[in-house]
Amino acid sequence: MLLIQRSDAVKAPLTWCFPGGHIEPGESQEAALVREMREELGVEVRPGEYLLTQTKHAGQLVLHCWSATIVGGRPEANPREVAALAWLTPEEIRRHPGLLPGTVEILDEAGW
Repeated sequence: MLLIQRSDAVKAPLTWCFPGGHIEPGESQEAALVREMREELGVEVRPGEYLLTQTKHAGQLVLHCWSATIVGGRPEANPREVAALAWLTPEEIRRHPGLLPGTVEILDEAGW
């Protein structure tokens, strides 16, 4: 699985999490996934399986989790948003230092 370290210029700087971002007004979840992967990592992806929805902070943050397949390019960190990236197994993610709160819960809820 691909994990990113957030840049020092974004919310929750330098924490590790799954790549993602906000859905723009009028944008579908799948279109947001494609756009965010292009912006953060310079890759083209094909949305895969919808995995789960996670609600945080008294319902003010809703995460829609999807799988995706890279169909073009090689992941490279956009330094405005991403400081580093790593391909890790679910077990490695669980032990990784500096995780954004909720990352392990995504693994748990998805059954990994």
